[in-house]
Amino acid sequence: MLKGRTGLTPNILCRLGFCLSLGEPGVPKPELYDEEGQEYNRYTLTGEWDALFIALLKERLAEDGMNPTLDLLPQFRAHLNRGVFSLFNRAKSLTDFYELIPTSSSASALSINGNQGSNANAN
Repeated sequence: MLKGRTGLTPNILCRLGFCLSLGEPGVPKPELYDEEGQEYNRYTLTGEWDALFIALLKERLAEDGMNPTLDLLPQFRAHLNRGVFSLFNRAKSLTDFYELIPTSSSASALSINGNQGSNANAN
């Protein structure tokens, strides 16, 4: 249903949901999410960025005081599920994704690029 509302494929929605969950406070509880739903191969979900997603999760596990080996797979599934449920509730169309981007990230991106505005005026 979310794919129909946004036009995004399930693997892209899962990636977005996973990242959204990593940015939310609190540790998701794996037991809240059944394992009877649609099943995907992790690489199908993460693609060539698998190492990045795992590194982000390991960083979050460390912040939460969790074991990066024992808690990796349960927390991967829990963050994935929590994020997708959050997307389902918050994104009614593709334009709603703009609202999910933190404004501090936008400001950081501009400061990283430095003179972006100056370069635009030079052309």
